[in-house]
Amino acid sequence: MATVDGALLDESVARGVRVVALGLMADLEAERERLVSPDRHAESLHDFRVALRRLRSWLRAWRPELAGSVPRSARRRLRRIGRESNVARDAEVLVGWLDASEEVLSPPGRRAARWLRERFARQRREAESSFEAVMARDYSRARERLTERLHMYRAVVHIERGLREPTLAAVAATRIHEHVDALREGLSAIRGADDEEVVHRARIAGKRLRYLLEPLAAQLPGGPVLVERLKGLQDALGDMHDAHVWLAMMADVARERSGRGRSGRGRPGHGRAVRGALSGRRGHAASPSAVPSRAGLASLASLAGERVEVAYRRLRRDWGPRRRAGFFHDLEGAAAALEARGGGAGAGIEIERKYLLAGLPERMPAATVTTLTQGYVPGERLVERLRTVERDGARRYYRTVKVGTGLVRTELEEETTRAVFEAMWPLTAGHRLTKRRHAVSDGEGGAGALVWEIDEFTDRPLVLAEVELPDEGTEVQLPAWLAPVVEREVTSDPAYLNFNLAR
Repeated sequence: MATVDGALLDESVARGVRVVALGLMADLEAERERLVSPDRHAESLHDFRVALRRLRSWLRAWRPELAGSVPRSARRRLRRIGRESNVARDAEVLVGWLDASEEVLSPPGRRAARWLRERFARQRREAESSFEAVMARDYSRARERLTERLHMYRAVVHIERGLREPTLAAVAATRIHEHVDALREGLSAIRGADDEEVVHRARIAGKRLRYLLEPLAAQLPGGPVLVERLKGLQDALGDMHDAHVWLAMMADVARERSGRGRSGRGRPGHGRAVRGALSGRRGHAASPSAVPSRAGLASLASLAGERVEVAYRRLRRDWGPRRRAGFFHDLEGAAAALEARGGGAGAGIEIERKYLLAGLPERMPAATVTTLTQGYVPGERLVERLRTVERDGARRYYRTVKVGTGLVRTELEEETTRAVFEAMWPLTAGHRLTKRRHAVSDGEGGAGALVWEIDEFTDRPLVLAEVELPDEGTEVQLPAWLAPVVEREVTSDPAYLNFNLAR
């Protein structure tokens, strides 16, 4: 599968997304060759469909950056190929479900299942023929146009500032945030097992996020684990989607049996290709006498309803509010790492030294005193800090991600709302601390002045001093008021990281 290496992340986004798109096209061509090979295996069509979805999803996610390189005609051809490739595969999946359900069906249910198998078999044969025709007409043309266009793009170069384009890392961070928001909204909207439309939207949002992350995963903190979790989410939502399609088909068949026609239930295209086999969409109308009995349909509908409920319980168990909050935290941490790498908004380099003190300095100069309460949301590779800052009776809320350890670290911080803070605070249970910070300016002010922060922990007998430096080469001279209580420098000692001190 096409992947992004570290060097490509630092390239311009315009070049980077095209390089990945060309790689995904090469993957699709490899799957097409396997599909037409005499020794093709049972999963060849499935593998081709996945490669096609990856390419189409990438082109969709990066549409603004790919402007001028993806002709509308090529998009239409790929969409037609995708639509036709779905029919045979979906019919095959549903036949497999019928076969697996044979033992638990009533006799009328088994007769209804045989009726459906007959039509799905015909549907699959017709779909395969139609798919081959569409491939012959559209695939080569789409591939040629895309390959030609993706190998070049236009750029505007300023005569004095030169070529100034954002990096792939910087823009990818924004795209991930956008896709995460869409998935979070989709999952939060699911209220019950019958939320067919909502489940579908969440499923599509999950797929799009997965296909966005896959080429980037090797360069993201915890990236492969995040992709695997998204696959699991797809499975859970896919089970609900398939069962909803079954229920809709049963409603269609019941209406056909009673002579009232199809229900039209569900969004356009929701199982429409497969359900068309039941009403003669491709020219093979089923006679009313051939339609299964009410009891047979009821048996199949009951089984589909049970499957919806089981899938919904699985979704609640594995993707409840607390579990998905941790997952989204890790996703946003991965995006923050890209943002830092690309020099995105809010990213900064923190250079500081830290010292262990025997106690508060006796002759500490006038200081600005702030009360800090902070907690940490543990992640796969990144840790997010939630903090309240109280000064002069006012309280503010912050979210921060720090990447790295030791003298130089990347820090991304943003102010947030009380509502967001209170929603996330329970996730920090067991990883909290409180302290009183005394900020003292060392010097007469100006560019050369340093600010010492003396942290007096209020939940244990511990005092630390930190000083932020303008660069790595700055020499630190301990102030006369501080030196007597300094025991040792602990800048690189992980035991004195706030995350490790939190409890």
